[in-house]
Formats: sequence, C-alpha cells, structure tokens
Amino acid sequence: MLGRSVGQDEYGRLDTFPVDRPVRVVFHTDELQALCPAVEGIQPDIYSATLSYTAVTEAIESKSLKLWLTTYRDKRTFAEHLVGELADHIAAIGDGVADVEVTLAQNVRGGIATEVTAKAKS
Repeated sequence: MLGRSVGQDEYGRLDTFPVDRPVRVVFHTDELQALCPAVEGIQPDIYSATLSYTAVTEAIESKSLKLWLTTYRDKRTFAEHLVGELADHIAAIGDGVADVEVTLAQNVRGGIATEVTAKAKS
C-alpha cells in the first residue's frame, strides 16, 4: 500500500514485505479506537497499543497496519476481546511471523487505568 492511493475496501488487509533474516518488530500507536459494547450510542474506547512480533521471513508494512487498525473504530468490543483478535489476526499472516504479542492500554475512565496483553494462539 505504501506509495499509492488506497481504496477504503483495502483497509482491512495487512501487506507484508520480505526480510532477509529474523528481526523483532514493535509498533506503538495512540490511534486505536473501538466502541464500548456496554454503552448505547457512540462512546469510544481509546487505546495506546503496542503490537510486537518476530518477522521471520515477512514484515508488516506500517501503512497497511495503520489502515487496518482504523477498521476497529465502529466495532463494539471489550479490550479483553480486542487484544486477542488483534494478536490472532497478525499471526494469521502465517509462518512468516512468530511470537506475536499485543498490549492495549485503555485511556483512563472512571479513575481506572486498564492494560491487557495477549499472545497469539498457537
């Protein structure tokens, strides 16, 4: 997706590129949002996210990652479900990635800070 216009229908796809040796990749973003499933209307949960994995033979292209994360803005989900979904989606790239872990730190609500971490299912 890098270097070209991207149609909105492509936002849910993660693009990869080859790497010549295994490298550990860590992405950090404060731009992840989803909707609180327990509240009527539009009340976003806003997260700082850390997504890490070992690029064994493939690395995730960052523009596609950013666009993929925007697809969660209208999804109603708890952080405890979202974190596993994100990890499993990255791991679904296949054998080109390994050791996937995602941590979500939810913006403070009601004076409580919440952080959840999940590793991809094996």
